[in-house]
Amino acid sequence: MRALLKVGLLRVGGLAAICAVAGWCGQKTAKPAAPAKPASAKPAAGNPKAPSGGNPKGTPAPPRIYVPLNPMQRFLMMTPEEQERVLEKAPPPEQTRLRQAIDRFNRIPPAQRARLFQVYQAMSALPPAQQALVTRQMNAFNKLPDDRHELLGRELRLLLRTSAAARESRFASEDFTSKYSPEEQQMLRDLAWNLPPDYPLPGKAASK
Repeated sequence: MRALLKVGLLRVGGLAAICAVAGWCGQKTAKPAAPAKPASAKPAAGNPKAPSGGNPKGTPAPPRIYVPLNPMQRFLMMTPEEQERVLEKAPPPEQTRLRQAIDRFNRIPPAQRARLFQVYQAMSALPPAQQALVTRQMNAFNKLPDDRHELLGRELRLLLRTSAAARESRFASEDFTSKYSPEEQQMLRDLAWNLPPDYPLPGKAASK
């Protein structure tokens, strides 16, 4: 298992993963603003009620769900001794990238690093099949257009706060089935039933 982790880790290109951590923690990047989407953007496939993609000009994109179970995150959550063992086997250019990632991660405020570690532990405690399902749906969720991501994010936060009976009632409601495409409905079901109860979502404070 350790060998597979090392192989996957060494294939990580650049520092995209650590940049994602910084963004989840609220740090700003120096990336230029993305060009505005054309006004002719079509509604989400399979959902005629979905508004056109993109945000109004000047409106920031909604924060994405943090996905902790990837090679870079696993590396950053290792002990310093484990990290050094991985670095010893990495080619020099990759060693540089990984040490830069460690340095950036260590500059995150301690409270935010502790929260990232809490999220990682919660996800790591899930059975492997559940980890794979949740990770797949999280990645799909984060690829939604900004308007759909924001809408489904509000729905997911509500679902996670409801009882199992109320959740099933919501899934069966006409409002739910007409508002979301079949793929979005399944995404919400999978995340609502499988995310750890205290998983910190954007806009939802982590429970103590």
